[in-house]
Amino acid sequence: MFFTVAARMHDDPTRSFDGPVTAPAGLPPGRDTWGDFRLLARVGHGGFGEVYRAWDPHLEREVALKLLLPGSVNGEAEYSAILREARALAAVQHANIVHVYGIDRHDGRVGFWTDFVHGKTLSVLLEAQGPFGYREAALIGLDVAKALSAVHRTGILHRDIKTENVMREEGGRILLMDFGLSALPQRLTGIAGTPNYMAPELFTGHPATVASDIYAMGVLLYHLVTGEYPARLSGITPAEAADAIGKRKPLLDVRPDIPEPFLKAVNMAMEVDPAKRFGSAGHLAAALTESLGASVSDNASGPKAGPAPRRKMLFPAAGVAAIILAVAALAGMRSESLRRWLHLAGNQTASVVPANVSDEFLKAQDLLQHSYKGANLAAAVTGFQQVLQKDPSFALAEAGLGSAYFGQFRNSRDPKLLDQATEHIDKALQLDPNLASPYVTQARIAAMEGHTSLAMQQIEKAISLDPHNAEAYGSLAEIYKANGRLNDSFTALQKAIDLAPDDSRWPLRLGSYQFGAGNLQEAVRQLQSAISLAPDNATAYFDLGVVDMQLDKLPEAKANLEKSLALDPYFDTYQTLGTLAELEGRFSDAVAMYRKAIDLNPNSYETWGNLGSAYLWSGAGKDKTGQAYRKAIEIAEAERKKTPEDARLLGELANYYASIGNKTQSSIFVRQSLAFSNDDPAITYRAGETYEILGQREKAIPLIAESVTRGYDLNEFQRSPELASLRSDPAFQAALVMAKTPKMITMQTAKQSEPRSITNGKH
Repeated sequence: MFFTVAARMHDDPTRSFDGPVTAPAGLPPGRDTWGDFRLLARVGHGGFGEVYRAWDPHLEREVALKLLLPGSVNGEAEYSAILREARALAAVQHANIVHVYGIDRHDGRVGFWTDFVHGKTLSVLLEAQGPFGYREAALIGLDVAKALSAVHRTGILHRDIKTENVMREEGGRILLMDFGLSALPQRLTGIAGTPNYMAPELFTGHPATVASDIYAMGVLLYHLVTGEYPARLSGITPAEAADAIGKRKPLLDVRPDIPEPFLKAVNMAMEVDPAKRFGSAGHLAAALTESLGASVSDNASGPKAGPAPRRKMLFPAAGVAAIILAVAALAGMRSESLRRWLHLAGNQTASVVPANVSDEFLKAQDLLQHSYKGANLAAAVTGFQQVLQKDPSFALAEAGLGSAYFGQFRNSRDPKLLDQATEHIDKALQLDPNLASPYVTQARIAAMEGHTSLAMQQIEKAISLDPHNAEAYGSLAEIYKANGRLNDSFTALQKAIDLAPDDSRWPLRLGSYQFGAGNLQEAVRQLQSAISLAPDNATAYFDLGVVDMQLDKLPEAKANLEKSLALDPYFDTYQTLGTLAELEGRFSDAVAMYRKAIDLNPNSYETWGNLGSAYLWSGAGKDKTGQAYRKAIEIAEAERKKTPEDARLLGELANYYASIGNKTQSSIFVRQSLAFSNDDPAITYRAGETYEILGQREKAIPLIAESVTRGYDLNEFQRSPELASLRSDPAFQAALVMAKTPKMITMQTAKQSEPRSITNGKH
């Protein structure tokens, strides 16, 4: 689904465009342009105009071009109004807003162009999967509210918030779009919007305000968690609308399982009186954030909890701890093994482990801790389920089951697993709101979804409940790293190591982080520590092998990669051994390794591309070389349709096309990869290599020199056969001298996938 179009009140509902695109329509026969734009395909149409996938020659990128219908803008006054609003929107820079690039008119039609987004609208997702869980809805609402707040600060209103105008990008980002520019002519003369989302005052002729946008947000949240609307308002008179709004079905009656903070947020957003709604989108965002911290549904049966205490560091009372451990011993529990799974706070105990399930629980926890073995996560899930069958009230087992499901989701990306993780984490907190471990998993989920502020709040909550929780500090390191705070992430991981010195996960992760920062010797030390703690961990050997490659210790690298392979015959290990063989000039061996990688994963364009390179330098002939590169192109082109702005993918495509002699396509993709690269030295290097293959050394030299200057892998550069001639070129040597090449080497490589380490979702 690429884009959606706002509908007028009497039009069909906004529809999504997941089906086949159509040829350009609505222009005179033979025309496939609008101004300087080349119209590639029509991807949708609605009551106000048409949306095209178009090529912008100035931005040199695909955009979504929305052309209003002829005659929809009458005169200079209306055009000037649209122009002012478009300019104001173009000035808004926010991660959750589809960016508007410009507006113009040609051929008697007004058009504006925006980012071309691949994803699905919430309406499509709702239809496909049914109502959302309250937590997911709150996270979506939080992103939309933040976007709306940014727009409101500029004095602009949205006027048409609905599920059709909120998109989940393929990478998971939530985007608010279609800010009513297309509806502006209608707004100048009457009501514009979608009736089921419109605030009551709009039906009586009052103008749109911040409060009416807030009301639409409330309806959006209600609709996400129920699949229904509070009231059906399409095609009725203002009097009938007022009567229908007065008879709205309360959200509590439809979803009695939802926590009260979320109910309150939705109800306040949908207050009939505008003055009683949230004063701003920021206030709504704060309420949604608070609802995400709710661990127990206040409308559940049983006594109501009092006000939540201020967050503080809770240390166990020595006397209480002694009593609890004595009781545990009398019950036959293995108190020493269980001690680290118990949370002791003040005069309370949290989830003491029943004697009849202690062995099963510890086994499941151990499997979860050693989830770097593929079968262990599934076994942990089964173990926790068996524990809960015997004792459904065991909160720690619910927390462990949620964490295990989240680990499975990280490996498979199956959204059902994420829903199951969230469900069991919520159950754990309902059983015991003072447990730290569920907050750790919540933080990891929030961080994965890009909600770093919320993740930080949750991890702080976990640490305040259990200041000796190594898992919490390990997750804190993930959040720090995501925010670019590498030194803080190192400190947090060292704290995790100090708290759990027998847990191999923390030195493994610290080694990976040090690796990424270019601290190779420290990375070696940490990875060796991880191996000493878990000598059956294939990932630790793999990461150590890649570090050895960076240090030009190729025999040691080969030995460690082969140990990893013996423990887990993973395709990426074969691929990396192929890269190692190429670095050593053993191109026939490289071919064999790449073929084995392809047997395990035939859909990796990188591996097919690497196989083409190995065939080329092994002297296998043009036929095999060309076949491998064409297969790489076929797979990569399919991926490009999903992620058209992936700079790394575009760079690889450019290289493959250059390798089969298609200079035109290669030149297009190499420019695009550089445009989207964010100055990534790996992409810059690959572009330079591509220009060298194309015979354009004058373009290759500055790019290769820049990438090496900024820390690209000198080892690969010095051994690359493609660049042998360039390395000895005096012009390149002069460029290197001017660039003052630094000595630090980073972990980036152009011909291998990212290491299989904990930073990539593996444990």
